Amino acid sequence: MVGGSLKDRTLDQQCTVTRPGVSNIAASYAVELLVALLQHPLRELAPAYYANSRQQTTEVQQPEGLLGILPHSIRGMLCNYENILPATQKFAQCIACSERVLAAYRSEGHEFLFKTFETAKYLEDLTGISDFKRLNSEIIDFDDNEFDMSDNDDDDDN
Repeated sequence: MVGGSLKDRTLDQQCTVTRPGVSNIAASYAVELLVALLQHPLRELAPAYYANSRQQTTEVQQPEGLLGILPHSIRGMLCNYENILPATQKFAQCIACSERVLAAYRSEGHEFLFKTFETAKYLEDLTGISDFKRLNSEIIDFDDNEFDMSDNDDDDDN
């Protein structure tokens, strides 16, 4: 094996060409989103902005914030310099913002965080994802090591 291998590095550590430009773009979007969020009347409860291109109506959701729209997610493609603003319905079993998680945090505070840090399964059990996985056994859970093909070729070269 070569000493300078990039095998166990994250994507941003592997790429020395696009990382400087992409990180500046991401940082500028993060700052703009934070400022727009702080200026929005509902702050962290601001609804996601979306434009439904499937509707044949001229009615478009108007921006609510002082600084315009406040998307919950931005996806960018550098190949054609395009950004899209995907928005979906809130997932009832979200391990970050579901009502069960927020209620547990409000009532238990730091104790909730300690439980979350102690076991990875705690949030799955709390939100009902464990039950969902058990009832839907056809869900396939992949391990990253199953797809690592680089180790197989190293032994054949010698």
